[in-house]
Amino acid sequence: MDPVLVKALLEPFGALRPQAATEWKGADPLPEAVATFYREVGPWGETHHENVGPVGCTLTVGGNPVRIPPLHKLERLQAGYAWSKDPLDRLQGWDDDWLVIAEQGGDPFILEKSTGAILFAFHGAGSWTPRVFARDLMTAIGSLATVAAAYLALDDTDFIDDEPTASAVAKIRDRLMAFVGDRERVETMLSAWDYLT
Repeated sequence: MDPVLVKALLEPFGALRPQAATEWKGADPLPEAVATFYREVGPWGETHHENVGPVGCTLTVGGNPVRIPPLHKLERLQAGYAWSKDPLDRLQGWDDDWLVIAEQGGDPFILEKSTGAILFAFHGAGSWTPRVFARDLMTAIGSLATVAAAYLALDDTDFIDDEPTASAVAKIRDRLMAFVGDRERVETMLSAWDYLT
């Protein structure tokens, strides 16, 4: 997936700036796909409070927003998934091959380092059983940004009791289809995310 396109899709959801791999604070090496994403797309966000710094990009998709941190905060995003209080004290049930790259209300979007695929899992299920969301990081982020843009383009007539109507769901699916280019992949993605299903 073209990083220039993904950058254009993500731009409405927070400031972007190139971030060098040296901004990664983790002990493990930064996967090349992640380094490329932050160097070429670079979710940075706005600084809401002097002591907090940039917050990354926030995508409104209905329900909880999807949050993508800046690179220097990506290691902290692993807390609660890979480890609790100390990165060296790994939590059971979390695969060392996984790196959380975004989250939605505690539900992680996970880079599977060995394959480059992006997985999605629900927290609180007793064990982690992620499902494949996208083939790669750029496609995943571009898809999430596409869904957010489609969601934000809806108007009051597209909702009944805060739920999107069938025509609103079709609008979001059609926009995602235009980005992904394959209906089967779109349905697999939405099913893994349990979004609009």
